[in-house]
Amino acid sequence: MKKDRIAMIYELCQQTREVLVEDLAEALNVSCATIRRDLQKMEDMKLVHRFYGGAVMNKDMEIEPTMNAKHLVNISKKSQIAKYAAALIKDNDIVYIDAGTTTEMMIDYIHAKNILVVTQALSILDRLYERQIRCYTLGGYVKFSTNIIIDNDTIEKMANMNFNISFLGCNGIHSLFGFSTTNEIEAMLKKMIISKTENAYILADSSKFNQISNIKFAEKEDAVIITERLLEDLDYSSYGKIISISDPKNSLR
Repeated sequence: MKKDRIAMIYELCQQTREVLVEDLAEALNVSCATIRRDLQKMEDMKLVHRFYGGAVMNKDMEIEPTMNAKHLVNISKKSQIAKYAAALIKDNDIVYIDAGTTTEMMIDYIHAKNILVVTQALSILDRLYERQIRCYTLGGYVKFSTNIIIDNDTIEKMANMNFNISFLGCNGIHSLFGFSTTNEIEAMLKKMIISKTENAYILADSSKFNQISNIKFAEKEDAVIITERLLEDLDYSSYGKIISISDPKNSLR
């Protein structure tokens, strides 16, 4: 099917950064004309840039904005999402909170008692300290662009932990490609967290939908999405479970 071909082509682009029409046609057992149409569709989706005989990854997908830049974008939307998410934490929960501007905003809205928050985000650790909320972090190197402490050992240690609830950020949510981010090690960590959590949530404002970053970390069914509203021109039927804060019933769709 077309969506399956596009997914396979995108994965090959991630691996090689450049693909050729003839090679793709042979690998996927379809005609070159079919591959050209698929690549045109992918270019329309801003996944690749076409050239004569092939395509290359869209490099804009690999750029991670700085945390300072992220703090200036969609502040009101992120605050709504953060407040709703924080209310889901129950007394005595073991919670994982991912790095990100929306997840950081959650700290001011947490009212549950006797919780333990695990995080690798330096800015979130500072906010937890200010609120005197019990917290824990694992060692690793500091990634300055997202202020997160992470390396391969971090992921191995995280495999021994379990969480009642987790809140994760992402760079993109797409009906075909699921949840994605820009960094391979961070993607591995997010995937690990989801596998060790009873209830995993992705916090994402409406601008993250129909977007794809260069590293996939989960299928869209693996976590519940919390967003501020549903866009009228986007079909959400293939996005898995979504909580829309603007929906009076906050119903799962």
